[in-house]
Amino acid sequence: MERKFYQTLKEWKDNQIEIPLMIIGARQIGKTYLINQFCKENFKEYVYINLDLEEKIKMVFEQTLQPEEIIKNIELYKDIKINVEDTILFFDEIQVSERAITSLKYFCEHALPYKIICAGSLLGVKLNRFRSSFPVGKVLIRNMYPMDFEEFLLALKKDMWVEAIKES
Repeated sequence: MERKFYQTLKEWKDNQIEIPLMIIGARQIGKTYLINQFCKENFKEYVYINLDLEEKIKMVFEQTLQPEEIIKNIELYKDIKINVEDTILFFDEIQVSERAITSLKYFCEHALPYKIICAGSLLGVKLNRFRSSFPVGKVLIRNMYPMDFEEFLLALKKDMWVEAIKES
């Protein structure tokens, strides 16, 4: 499925990948689907972490904010080896852990080139009620919206209609 927001993800990868990317958007608009697709198509290795479902990894952030420790624990819990140069980490449902959001600052400031993308339901609401130290300037925040009419037509393979409407 073609989404215009995919271009936003590509621009981040091409220009600002050293800064963690946080996707804000309503529930059930395709954030996880699109980010999964993007990560698989654009990176050698990809680690998906759902903080709502993976309680052990969520608790790692309660114990430390140090990127090396976080990565080491993710490797242990998922039984994988993370190659920082080639791997993107996708923290889904990040709104369930303020400490995970705070850790983005330390990933951004670290000497190693971590590639971090995160998203969550009602994330905008969570950020407005944030009690911890929000990583201002250390996270690139982008809003994703539900499919617009053009994307809807493209998903239905109605490319001719899109062109006809544009010409009108």
